[in-house]
Amino acid sequence: MTVKQICVIGAGISGLVAAKTFIEEGYDVTVFEKQKGLGGVWEKSRTYPELTAQNPRDTYAFSDYPMPASYPEWPTAEQMWNYLQSYAHHFGVTERICFGAEVTKVSRRTGGQLGWVISVSYQDNNQRRIREEKHEFDFVLVCNGVFNIPKIPSLPGQEEFIASGGRVLHSTEFNDASVIKGKHVIVVGFGKSATDIANFAATQALECTLVFRNLLWKVPRFFLSLVNVKYILLTRFAEAWLPYRQLQGLERVLHTVGKPLVWAFWRTNETLIRLQFGLDANRMLPDIPLNKFVGCTANVAAEGFYKHVRSGKIRAKKTSIARFVTDGVELANGERLQANVVIFGTGFRQDISFLEENDRRLVIDHQGNFHLYRHLIHPDIPQMGFVGYNSSLFCQLTSEIGAWWLVEYFKGNLVLPSALEMHKEIEAEFDWVKTEGHFIQFNGTCIAPFAFRHLEQLLQDMGVNNHHSSWNRIAQMMMPVDPSVYKKLRQELRAKRRPSVNNSH
Repeated sequence: MTVKQICVIGAGISGLVAAKTFIEEGYDVTVFEKQKGLGGVWEKSRTYPELTAQNPRDTYAFSDYPMPASYPEWPTAEQMWNYLQSYAHHFGVTERICFGAEVTKVSRRTGGQLGWVISVSYQDNNQRRIREEKHEFDFVLVCNGVFNIPKIPSLPGQEEFIASGGRVLHSTEFNDASVIKGKHVIVVGFGKSATDIANFAATQALECTLVFRNLLWKVPRFFLSLVNVKYILLTRFAEAWLPYRQLQGLERVLHTVGKPLVWAFWRTNETLIRLQFGLDANRMLPDIPLNKFVGCTANVAAEGFYKHVRSGKIRAKKTSIARFVTDGVELANGERLQANVVIFGTGFRQDISFLEENDRRLVIDHQGNFHLYRHLIHPDIPQMGFVGYNSSLFCQLTSEIGAWWLVEYFKGNLVLPSALEMHKEIEAEFDWVKTEGHFIQFNGTCIAPFAFRHLEQLLQDMGVNNHHSSWNRIAQMMMPVDPSVYKKLRQELRAKRRPSVNNSH
């Protein structure tokens, strides 16, 4: 029987691990990547100066490929790219990648045969379209990423500002430090990229102003300058202090009779951060409580950021840009700021425009929210999976386990509910997310506050037990996520499922 043909769209973290997982199972895998290189957000043309991972090194590796011990605790962008390059080469993914290949359309096969026709536009190094091709595949893995399409607000006066010599960039386009050297710089946003770039500009630019609508909580790399953040945020214990929609055991006690204790836990953490960063003195205290913020918007503060705010090297302005003027911007409060360069760290939007309209409408609602079962499949779209739409604080691992799940799904090894029951589950989770407000900002593609629960749910679907003893369970509760633990689980799963690729549906 012919080996099944698998298409992977995107060669970022999710695309690489998805391709590697299906290659290991003997499938014929082709990866289409529109950029010149692999890595997604870590691809060299998309990273800004002094960018580092916000995850400690050992929590951001794949389960069976640890990062080099020589890497620092917070790897640089270049080290992250080197790691992903090495991973792809080691597992035979690199030779399966078509670079400069943008997927423009994904349409269903005709004639009653399950599968897909993929239209691909190939570009040269100058991004000129050189040819179009169509390919047929049995299964498609959508791995184009939730950090794929830069989001920049459309503001009046921008063309005039640029015509007079000004520059407007998204954070992914700020790749050269000389662009801001000795210039008046405005950075827009308060997420990781915006505050990282402002922090860098504080020492490079003539003047740096950070403009933002809302203050967000940031966490230190070391709480009290002693305790690594991975022991605070990246544990099952930390997740237990947030109410999951299906409470069990200790968590049920915590979020019923133990609510005062939960309240005290979060207020204590807020107090520690306020004191360590001097938020009150800097007038940088967020309006929302910390427990309503922990999720995909949570990020580690750049070293020295609040110090630069306090000294005035970063002028912090809580407002928005109303419009551009020839020599800068006018803020919503009427103030005018001189600017040579404006950098938007305003995040990304999520889209799958290459899907046919009917399929796209099944996955994305009119508000741009994604509706997927387990964040991996849609019940009404056979032969397709989504990897990376379960973004978390350790996304390489949630993508990896998601790829395992999709292999089992493609092989027919999963016992799944009916389509109607899956739809009910999708909507029940989405309604709960909207009520709690933890990760709606990412259009339903973020599971960060409950990443461990998500992983355990996927493992349970696959029939793998992640707990081997009571003592092990206690240790797992308190220790940071350790991707290497999951390597053994993968081996158990593969030993359990020995049928040949040729038996897959």
